[in-house]
Amino acid sequence: MKYHGTTAVIDLNILRNNFDIIKKMAPHSKVLAMVKRNAYGHGAIKVAKTLESKADAFGVACLAEAINLFDAGIKKPIMLLKGFLDEEELLIVDKCKFETVIHNEEQLNLIEKTKLTNPLHVWLKIDSGMHRLGFQRSLAEKAYQRLIGNKQVVKPFKLMTHMSDADCPERPKTANQLAEFFRITTNFQGEKSIANSATIITHKDAHADWIRPGITMYGCSPFADKTVLEYGLEPVMTLESSLITIQNLAPGETVGYGSTWTAPEQMLAGIVNTGYGDGYPRISVTPPEVMINNKTAKLIGRVAMDMMNIDLRTVPNAKVGDRVILWGKDFPIENVAPHLGTVSYELFCQLTARIVYKYINE
Repeated sequence: MKYHGTTAVIDLNILRNNFDIIKKMAPHSKVLAMVKRNAYGHGAIKVAKTLESKADAFGVACLAEAINLFDAGIKKPIMLLKGFLDEEELLIVDKCKFETVIHNEEQLNLIEKTKLTNPLHVWLKIDSGMHRLGFQRSLAEKAYQRLIGNKQVVKPFKLMTHMSDADCPERPKTANQLAEFFRITTNFQGEKSIANSATIITHKDAHADWIRPGITMYGCSPFADKTVLEYGLEPVMTLESSLITIQNLAPGETVGYGSTWTAPEQMLAGIVNTGYGDGYPRISVTPPEVMINNKTAKLIGRVAMDMMNIDLRTVPNAKVGDRVILWGKDFPIENVAPHLGTVSYELFCQLTARIVYKYINE
C-alpha cells in the first residue's frame, strides 16, 4: 500500500557529505556531533549510527536522549549538554558512562557527595556572555579547582562555552565572548570547545580542540540571510506530501476555517495532505509556498489539523496524487521559515509522530 501522508525523506549520503565538508572547515578539531531533539527532527538513532565512524562523540540535551542512543548500541561517547539534574540521574550517568557538562554549583555538590563506580568525564561550562548555563568569571576558578580536587573526575577535563550571537557575524559580541572565555581559562588545563555551527563558519579562531556542529550538519544555514547551499552543503531532509483533491473555485468563494481567503477569480485550489497535526505551523506571517511539479504555489486560507489549501494558478496542470514538497533539497527550509514567523530549527523540531520517516542511501 502506498502511503500518501506526510513523509520525511532523509538522505544519509547527504548527511555524510555534509559532515565531511564541516570537518574540512576545522580539520584539526575533534567533532562533537549534535543529535539532540531527535537529531533536529531527523532521527537520532539513524543519524548517530550513520556518523559513528566519523564523529568523535555525540551531544544530547538530556538523560532521556542519552539513554535512547545507549540502548540503540551507540559506542562513541555520549555527552549531556544540560548535565544531570539530581543524584538519581547522576547515578545513571555513572552506570552508562555518559559524559556530562557541569554548569552549576549544585552539580558540583552532587559529584562530591555521591560515590561513583566509574571515572566521570566532565565538560566544565564557562559563561562567557550568553548568561544561560555556566560559571561566570568570579566563580569559574573555584569550580575548576573543585573538579581538579575531585578524585572521581577524569583529568584533564574539557572546557566549553557557547556563543549567543554567532548567527549575526556583524555584531562584536562573539569576539568579546571569545576573549572572555580565553581570559577565564588562561591557566586552566584541558581541551576546549567553543564553536557551534555558525561559529565554525565565521570564526576560525574559535575552532579550538572540539567543534559542535548542529544545524549545518543537517543541511540548513544558521544565518537568516543565507541558505546552506552557499557553503556547499545540502538539505538532508525533504518533507513531502501529496495533493488529495482539487477544488474549482468561483470568484468570491472562500477557503478554509474562518473564511480568511477569498478567490479573486475562477481558479483551482489544491488540498494537500498535511496540517498542523503533522507539525506544519497553523499561523503564518506571510503566505508560505510549497513546490509542486518544480513550480511554487502559495498557501491560501488557514492550515487545518490534517490539510492545507494551495493556490494552483501557478501550477495549472497539477493533478490529484502529485508530490508536494514542503521543504527540502530543491526547496530550502530557510526560504519557508521566515513566512511562518519562525526559524528552521523550530520547524524541524516540531514535526509530530504522524510523520513517516524514509531513510535512503543507508
